[in-house]
Amino acid sequence: MNCIREIALHIAFWENSVANRLAGTSHRLPFAQRKTGTPQPVSVLPPAQWKQEVSLMVTAHERLVDAVRTLAPERLDQPADPRTGRIASEMIHGVAEHTLYHTGQIKMLKKLAKAASR
Repeated sequence: MNCIREIALHIAFWENSVANRLAGTSHRLPFAQRKTGTPQPVSVLPPAQWKQEVSLMVTAHERLVDAVRTLAPERLDQPADPRTGRIASEMIHGVAEHTLYHTGQIKMLKKLAKAASR
C-alpha cells in the first residue's frame, strides 16, 4: 500500500470483514482490489470517486460498531469464524489493533507530506 487512500480502504475492508463475521452477513465493499483487501492503485483520483470511497469507509466502520454493539455478550467467547475458529473477542481486538496500526501510518504520511510541502 502506497498512499493514504489505499491504507484507508484496506482498513475499511477488514472492518467490514469482521462486521460480516460477527453479524453472519456477507456484505462486500464495492471497490477494485488487486488482491483481497488491497485496493487497486489509481493514477488519478477524481473527487467524486474519493467522496464515494470515503462513504464506503464510514459505512464499513459503522457496520463494525453496530455488529460489536449488538453482539450478545455470551458470543464473545464463541467462534465468530468457523473457518479459523477465532473467537469473537479475538476478532474484535484484532481489527481494533489493525485499524490503530494503519491509522498511525496514515498520520505519519500526512506529517511527511506537510513537511515536504514547506
